[in-house]
Amino acid sequence: FVHLNDIYSVVGFPVLRHPLASREYIQCAGLRSTVAWAMASLAEINSGAIVLDPMCGLGTILMEAAKEWPDVHYLGVDINTSQLQGAYKNVKTARLQDKISLLKASALELPLHSGSVNVVISDIPFGKKFKTARDTKLLLPAILQEMERVLHVGGTLVLLLSRDLYNHINRHSIHIPRSNENLSCGNDEMKAGTYQEKRNRSPITALMPVEFHEVSLGVTDACIYKYRKICSAEL
Repeated sequence: FVHLNDIYSVVGFPVLRHPLASREYIQCAGLRSTVAWAMASLAEINSGAIVLDPMCGLGTILMEAAKEWPDVHYLGVDINTSQLQGAYKNVKTARLQDKISLLKASALELPLHSGSVNVVISDIPFGKKFKTARDTKLLLPAILQEMERVLHVGGTLVLLLSRDLYNHINRHSIHIPRSNENLSCGNDEMKAGTYQEKRNRSPITALMPVEFHEVSLGVTDACIYKYRKICSAEL
């Protein structure tokens, strides 16, 4: 592939027989493993942390994180029984049962105390590969509020959103960055947004946008967004 913009040029070509996203332990495929790893790498996971995926699906994000950062407790929550069954199969095959716990519950009513987790990572369902019973757009503000509630002050939230959800959340919920700002990362510059803390009139009051990165999921364009909880949501 070739990617060109005003700042840099990227040319990629395969050097391995198998795709980088291929994992022997994934029996039920969900989110691309390389994207899941990228999300986990942005989450600032530290030893002893509690990491939550409140819409874990088949558990790909949690498994990628647990392989890279093992001294952490991971909790995957999903309302869909078949998705949890697939996640359990993946976790068992990867031999990560001692690190990843799975729980059936709704992302709208997480059975967790406020401020009880250090990191929240989630691939918000696009409704493409796996259909959702209700329109994600309608539920998104309430889902974000619940993620905000359980996240500890100073904790990190990392989301994968489709362009469609990006546009919706930009209009109706927390502030979303413009896609033409640049983030310097070491010697490289990548298309991303960086922000200053600002007052927000939306119901999501405690989350400060930190950065975002565009990703390609085949025919679907998406973005990884990173936020930090800067205060208690009750304030």
